[in-house]
Amino acid sequence: MVNQEVFLDQSAPDPSPIAGQALIRPTKVLIGPADIIACTGAIAHEGILGYQFVGVVESCDENDWEGARVVGHVNISDPSSELARRGLANHDPDRMVLGLRGRDGCLAERFVLETRNLTRVPDEIEDERAVFASSLAAAVHASQIVHIEGKPFVTVLGQGVSGLLCAQVMTKLNASVRLLGTSAQRLELCAKWGIKHRHLDDVGRRHDQDVVIDTTMDPSSLTTAMKMIRPRGTIVLQANPMPVLGTPEPTPIDYAPIIANELQVFGARCGNISEGLNAMTTGGIDLSGLITKRFRFEDAINALRTAQDSEQIGVIVEVS
Repeated sequence: MVNQEVFLDQSAPDPSPIAGQALIRPTKVLIGPADIIACTGAIAHEGILGYQFVGVVESCDENDWEGARVVGHVNISDPSSELARRGLANHDPDRMVLGLRGRDGCLAERFVLETRNLTRVPDEIEDERAVFASSLAAAVHASQIVHIEGKPFVTVLGQGVSGLLCAQVMTKLNASVRLLGTSAQRLELCAKWGIKHRHLDDVGRRHDQDVVIDTTMDPSSLTTAMKMIRPRGTIVLQANPMPVLGTPEPTPIDYAPIIANELQVFGARCGNISEGLNAMTTGGIDLSGLITKRFRFEDAINALRTAQDSEQIGVIVEVS
């Protein structure tokens, strides 16, 4: 449910890029989970929403960017900060986040973003695939956290875009992968892709999985993961660009299984967007079926409402 006031401002002026920024005309914007969370007020963002896009650079003080078709990294940090100099810019506490913290997002006719955050889209990747670059980059990043030896048993929890892409990426790494969900539509999509899948309620909790990737951000799902993972196994918690803040009554978590079974638990957030594009061109990732609804920009409010429907996978706003 959208609790915070959300409206379409038809008189907003185009932003003016400063040095190091590009003025971008988005062509497609993918409504993401963090957009919905921001609409509820759980993320304290006041401004334009939108953090997943593909678009065209209209103007920039660096001429070689003009006319380029681009996607962009959401975390905007000072490259001179201590964490950025250590290669940890994504974790800079003072960073801005496109459309989520301190920076207007891409759900607009024009927006600005630092050129250091931009990546060119190869000609062979059409816009409807490129708009998933950020989500796929996060899936690739989650897979890189796990050390693959032999053919480990991997379970992916969660049936949103993140879970579906994680299952594909992990399958390409010679792992025995299954995705667990409750939606017949999502499980049918896995069948189309050749990914093993089961209904969550039909699977035992026998402590026999080497890796569990939990994309749900639901504490009860972590409990499920701990019942499935073998001793000294690995759990990866994959999150949205920003964590859910301000949950009034958080579900308590029993950490005893982590200690008793000596589990490794890792967090995974975002990723290298170039690696997401590379996975599209060389990794055999199938993105067909992920877009379930399309809206024109003037109907963006309905797009945000529709994206909350559990039957929807990817809701796209076509801006231009």
